[in-house]
Amino acid sequence: MPRHLLPILIATAIAALAASSPAFAQAQRLQIGGYAMAGGINFAASESFDAVLGSSSGSFFGGGGKVGLPWFGLFVDIGAWRFKEEGERVLRADGALYKLGIPVTITITPLELTGGWQHHFRRGAWRRLTPYVGAGFSSYSYTETSTFATTSEDVSDRFSGYHLLGGGEVKLLKWLGVAGEVAWTTIPDALGTAGISKEFGDTDLGGTSFRLKITVGQ
Repeated sequence: MPRHLLPILIATAIAALAASSPAFAQAQRLQIGGYAMAGGINFAASESFDAVLGSSSGSFFGGGGKVGLPWFGLFVDIGAWRFKEEGERVLRADGALYKLGIPVTITITPLELTGGWQHHFRRGAWRRLTPYVGAGFSSYSYTETSTFATTSEDVSDRFSGYHLLGGGEVKLLKWLGVAGEVAWTTIPDALGTAGISKEFGDTDLGGTSFRLKITVGQ
């Protein structure tokens, strides 16, 4: 199966599940909210990031907005975040890595558009909890800049892929909540054409991220 069809199939399955159950078909009002986000990501290109930055993971900060649609518990979310770390350019020769003493700054700024389904518990001890799942489109801005590099040696490009996520939100107050989620993203063929990523055969700029959100709104 082509990888780009997976989000479409998942979204279709979610919609079919919702439509098939009368419990999901209860009309709801439009819900609008926003969030601030902090998290960490483990990159799929672990060897390349570890070689340049000294770690295959890092932290990021961002935010976004979410609209709960009045049909079947469906929602639309748009968010963005930023990862920025400094490292050092390296050379791989005969299986060994050599640091070149050239500082490099890697900045990744993803834009994520997500569609999904959420379930609102109406009664009982779980009424403050809203679990959710989603899938969508990811657009990653990727830049590499070095102090001693020329403009042609620096990298600035944008790559596309998709993501899957799942999590849950707990309402602390009527207009305030906290959410935790796990997301998996693939950005294929973004790396591997040159430099250390080519040496390691790393091509995917995505990874697995863990996110904490402070939510406001309905």
